[in-house]
Amino acid sequence: MYKQYINGELVEGQGRLMEVYDPATGELIDSFKGATKEQTLEALDAAAKAFETYKMSPIATRVALLYKLRELLIRDREYLVDLVSAESGRPYPAACGDVDWLITSCTFYAEEARRVYGTTFPNVSTPYGGVYHITEFRPLGVTVGHVAWNYPLGNLSVKMCPAIAAGCTAIVKPSSQTPLSALYVGQLCKEAGIPAGVVNIISGPASEVATTLNQSTIPRLISLIGSSETGLQVMKEGATSIKKYALECGGNAPVIVMDDVDITAVAKSIVAKKVGFAGQTCVNYNRIYIQENIYEELCEAIKEELGNVILGSKRDSGYVMGPLIDKAARDRMLDLIEDAKAAGATLVCGGEVPEEFSKGAFMTPALLKDVTDDMRVSTEEIFGPIIPIQPFTDFDAALKAANNTPFGLSAYFYGHDSREMMKAIEAFEAGEIFINGAPGSDQTPHPGTKQSGIGCDKSKWSLDEYFDFKQVSIVV
Repeated sequence: MYKQYINGELVEGQGRLMEVYDPATGELIDSFKGATKEQTLEALDAAAKAFETYKMSPIATRVALLYKLRELLIRDREYLVDLVSAESGRPYPAACGDVDWLITSCTFYAEEARRVYGTTFPNVSTPYGGVYHITEFRPLGVTVGHVAWNYPLGNLSVKMCPAIAAGCTAIVKPSSQTPLSALYVGQLCKEAGIPAGVVNIISGPASEVATTLNQSTIPRLISLIGSSETGLQVMKEGATSIKKYALECGGNAPVIVMDDVDITAVAKSIVAKKVGFAGQTCVNYNRIYIQENIYEELCEAIKEELGNVILGSKRDSGYVMGPLIDKAARDRMLDLIEDAKAAGATLVCGGEVPEEFSKGAFMTPALLKDVTDDMRVSTEEIFGPIIPIQPFTDFDAALKAANNTPFGLSAYFYGHDSREMMKAIEAFEAGEIFINGAPGSDQTPHPGTKQSGIGCDKSKWSLDEYFDFKQVSIVV
């Protein structure tokens, strides 16, 4: 059923058998033949050939393609939600969010494609009107998008949709852990009438498919959602030609909580963040610094809120936290907890694998108290349902600790003193900063600083990545 989408056709992979498992049950969902190096080269050639004509396509044509794809996604939304839920372990509401991200991205980039403007300006050193400069944008070329498993379709959307809107062609490689929903989108791209070669969706071993894509001289842009280590590998492999990169890499997000907050509301926000998709997001809370005089009270409020969370999957009802992506990821969480306990932290609750959930990659969400910055749970990106808290007395020291990491993706502040708020905004070394639980949106950029990446996903600034400048100077 699941085939590679290459040059406008759904084709069988010619490589090894790829198996996809449900992390909630450990059971096989489906299998398919992966793409080979030769098929990857075919996709690259198809994208390059398609670009020669697609780059000249009217903007209205590109918009129509995105809206047609959007119609088909809405039609098959429930099927896709169940598929995402099965392959990623996301409970139904979280899987809905992932599918809806792709649907809204079709709309957002279709509308933004209409708003890509150039500019003209006179020469400042010659008589006015004698020389004019024109700056315009032109489609970049073939783009490659490496998609992480935690948002199978949301991550795909910010690689595929801007390429279609900009007049580029795209090759998207989904994660081998969650490829099924992306390959199904390939079927919808064919049904939507997207021209052959404009979108290619291929899945196979990273050592074969991803390396071939990165080392090729055809792509003008390689984008990634993944770890910082993978980002470095992509850049090393891509050094065969001059390319643009848009890399959204790992994070180690700090959270500073001041003593003037609504403790119950903050506890609910912390728990929601850490149990939503079992904490497996790159922007998730990693180091939580709480002002000392509310430390014990907030710890108790978090513990109480965690009592409302139950383990489950798919369409189970209640305040459900699903499994981690696999048992290796779960076991790493248990190791982080043991390391913190051995170094002096206290496990307040959670961090267990109930017998009735042992077939899947489940664990109960854990609250760790009295964590310190030298523990692994502080120095490594957690990427799981562990809530590590520690007290602070000096705000400046907390800000310094918050920035004591090579990563700079997201940072969070809870408090209502405007002076402290602005001090945090200025001090945080992060691409995006969230105050009092404020959410992001399709319109807000998702950039990283330091070792958390370059470029950004989402927003008009993401679309800019898919264009070249063209500068023209004219003597009148």
